[in-house]
Amino acid sequence: MPLLLILVGFEIGVSLFGPLLPQVQQEFRVSAGSVAMALSVYHGVRLLVNVPMGRLVARSALPAMLATGGAILAAGGVVVAMAPSFAVVLVGRAIMGIGSALFFITVQFWISKVATLDDKARLFSYHQIAALTGTALGPAFGGAVAGWLSWRYSLVLAVMAGIMALAAGRRLADPSAARPATPVRTDPSDGAGLDIRSILGPGIIMMALFFFHGGVIATLIPLFSAREIHLGPAAIGAILMIGTIQRFGAALASGRLAGLFGTRRVILTGLTALGISLLSFLGVKSPLGVVLAVSLVSWANLGGSLVIALVTDVVPERHWGVALGINRTMADVGAMVAPLLMGFVIDHRGFGAAFIVAAAILLAATALAAVLTTTHPAAAHTVAQPAEGTGGRDAS
Repeated sequence: MPLLLILVGFEIGVSLFGPLLPQVQQEFRVSAGSVAMALSVYHGVRLLVNVPMGRLVARSALPAMLATGGAILAAGGVVVAMAPSFAVVLVGRAIMGIGSALFFITVQFWISKVATLDDKARLFSYHQIAALTGTALGPAFGGAVAGWLSWRYSLVLAVMAGIMALAAGRRLADPSAARPATPVRTDPSDGAGLDIRSILGPGIIMMALFFFHGGVIATLIPLFSAREIHLGPAAIGAILMIGTIQRFGAALASGRLAGLFGTRRVILTGLTALGISLLSFLGVKSPLGVVLAVSLVSWANLGGSLVIALVTDVVPERHWGVALGINRTMADVGAMVAPLLMGFVIDHRGFGAAFIVAAAILLAATALAAVLTTTHPAAAHTVAQPAEGTGGRDAS
């Protein structure tokens, strides 16, 4: 629970920057394309450092990595807040990206270390709820502070989040030390290479989910609501908040469903439902229709953080560092590509085509991931069997 509370605060600190862009653009007198780089550089840097950070976390004490990630984020927040030029803002955002990569991979390691065979999916559903909470609150808090004072003061929230993670890393016990003497699973592949299929399958799923969030939630739905339904920013924000609240319920449900039917089956079913539910926007003609369609895709959005549970199910523990780093990198690729692709399709073919393209990408990703995640090398060598009624680690 302390780790999840820290995750909420950290997500607030890293997700607050979007509403600050208009003030940043006005102060430094840069173009819209240039100021957008303050968002893209954050993900771009993470593309470069996710795998090295995964390797580092795998070899290090997790509390130290948690504290280091917090310290780096706080340092980046200070640089951005005190930036005398826009170039320095970009440098600070890059530093924040490094800190967030280290922090988030450490949290994924941490939960995977303390989880048992029976409760991993449930713990990662809690992880998703914590992340959603911070993601929902970050833009609201950041925008409120920017409107009250200025965008520079909003960065105090990021600095505070980093300091909180730093303090927690110095106080929390290393989860590796608390593990049972008899491990839940053995690693029969010592000295063997890593099966690339076990990484690509979950990676494609994560890429598709981040494509959905970056291309549909952050780009397509707001533009569609504004241009086609003629809703204002407040109404669009309220509708997206309603969707986020409903995703809390979907996250809780996914943890329970994974215990019954298996993590892999729940993730793939949810991704299929997500792609199909996007087509509901083709018939939307009113604000109520937007609310209903957003609600539908929100409840279809099962999986989320369960993908990390799937990664640590199918990959032996000695390879978690590389696997989680690559998984996060593929997610960041989806987050970067999605807005560009959706914007291009909207400009050239319209909103209907954009929803169809997004749905097709999600369904194609589901089919490919289903093939690549058929075998489960790590799960096949478990020492203890799951309790009756849990549906196995991934019996599906």
